[in-house]
Amino acid sequence: GAAVPEPILRDVLAMAKQTGLPFVEHCEHHDTGAVNEGPIAKMLGVGGIPASTELAIVQRDIDASRETGVHVHFQHVSTAAAFEAIRKAKKEGLPITCETAPHYLALCDEDVLKYGSMTKMNPPLRSKADRQATLAAIADGTIDMIATDHAPHTAEEKSGDFASTPNGIIGLECAYGVCRKVLVDAGYTDDKHLIELMAVNPMQLMSRRPTDIAALLNVSSRCANKRTLRLSITEHPENVDLVLINMRENWAVDANSFHSKARNTPFDGWQLTGRPVATIIGSEIAFSRM
Repeated sequence: GAAVPEPILRDVLAMAKQTGLPFVEHCEHHDTGAVNEGPIAKMLGVGGIPASTELAIVQRDIDASRETGVHVHFQHVSTAAAFEAIRKAKKEGLPITCETAPHYLALCDEDVLKYGSMTKMNPPLRSKADRQATLAAIADGTIDMIATDHAPHTAEEKSGDFASTPNGIIGLECAYGVCRKVLVDAGYTDDKHLIELMAVNPMQLMSRRPTDIAALLNVSSRCANKRTLRLSITEHPENVDLVLINMRENWAVDANSFHSKARNTPFDGWQLTGRPVATIIGSEIAFSRM
């Protein structure tokens, strides 16, 4: 992804304002580089991507939101400076929201030395300080949602020279467990907020009306010892999507058992707690491990 070019930005914002839709923006504004600018880039002998490129787009679009009143949503934000700019914009009352991805919460650029091309992505993994700032932005509510930025690639694609391998990792099948490990288990947030970050808030952004289902499924104390959970949905049941999660399941990530044909994840072998067990779309069970 890349940021909307300056010459057409005003036209895009005008269309967003006319339709009432949010403007969803990538914060990437660079043509070269493979990892975060800094010691790791020098150690690997590859071009670095400075944090300033992300901040430049975030600040540009915050200014545009202030001018036009358009809701701007920033995708997979990764740097301390960008989060601080977003935090200030929210305090100003501007219609700004943002997301990050599980890998920016769990890893930093030093992990590239361990996982190699499985940690090559765009934006890149940032510094330890940026990772801590990302965790803090979850804790204080600056980050509105978490999205996987799911990007499957074949083993052949990821096995070449680091600088030339494609960006991206898959994240869908272990996203919840990774986020629960680095956020809930570490004390940055609780289970209810994590569900809001990963399900309720994205649904609201995309103009789908949230229901009471998410809240019901969070009342784990009433359901923890029951083998059967019965839900009665009387209003448009065909439009209801459910993901059932066993929040107590301990499991090890095994990339070879993924449903995806791709295996490009740095989380292979990680020990996690909490795992989706079923997905229900309308009245159809799309996936089940029960």
